[in-house]
This record gives sequence, structure tokens and C-alpha cells, in this order.
Amino acid sequence: MKSIDSIVLDTTYILPLFGIKVIKLPKFKEGTKKIWTEGLNEFKIILPSVCLIEAMYKILSDYRKTNDPKILNRYVTAIPSISTSQNVKIYDPSLSQMASQIAVNIRLSGHSDIMDCWIAASAVVLDAILLTEDKELEKILLLITDTKDIKIWSWKKLIENILED
Repeated sequence: MKSIDSIVLDTTYILPLFGIKVIKLPKFKEGTKKIWTEGLNEFKIILPSVCLIEAMYKILSDYRKTNDPKILNRYVTAIPSISTSQNVKIYDPSLSQMASQIAVNIRLSGHSDIMDCWIAASAVVLDAILLTEDKELEKILLLITDTKDIKIWSWKKLIENILED
């Protein structure tokens, strides 16, 4: 499957939808609002389904600190907006043999977070830009034959190239 005008989102960019704070990123609120409400005309936005699992794990981590059921219900509240979005399409890399093999290769090359491996593999298989803040993952990807040509953008680069146009 090939889509040259696509951006694959890392989990970082959906966490605020679940009430989870992330690192401070420039124009994050405006940028995520544009992605979810208008889309990016120049790009198809793709969210690997494993990001949703990773978000739930982070919600569970918050829940364990307080046992407040409202924390778990954040997932239930946010998921309809994500699953019905006209601007962000969900892709399941765990069902792709190629994406799964690339994810395994990334894991075997030293990146311990399998969700990140699947997210990066999604970008490779879909010939998309990987949007991530994970510098360690980026270093590993550039060393692997299957992933060395991947295009990687940070949020800052997205802002510079897309949102400020």
C-alpha cells in the first residue's frame, strides 16, 4: 500500500484528547484543532490503531494513582470523535504482515516500545511521513535497511511546513 501524501501520527499527538498532558509543543492546540476539524489539505492524516491501545495504557497508569473511574471514562468519551473523524483515518499495522515484520526488525534493532515500532512501521509501509518527537526512535530507524529512507518530522517541522502556510 502506498500513499505519498500521508502523515502518520505518533501517540503523543492524541494524548490530550484523553486528558493526558504532553510535552510543550509550539502551536499545539491550534495545530491539533486544525488536524481534527479541518484536516490538512495537502496530506492524508493516519492514526495507527496501536496509538489507541497506548493511550489506554497511559490512562490506566493515571487511574492506578487515584482509582477515579472518571479517568477510565476519558477513553470512552474521546473514542467516538477519533473513530468517526473525517480527517484522520485509522490504520491497523498489527494486521499487516509487512508492517509487523518491520516493527519486529525495529524492536530487534534496539527500540523497546513495540507500539512505537508499529507506528514507525506504519509510516514505512504507507510511504508516509512519520510525525514524532522520539529522537531515540529516529536514530534507530536511520540505521535499519527497511526504514533508513523514512521521512520523519517533528511537530515543529509540521508547523513550519504546513500549519503556517
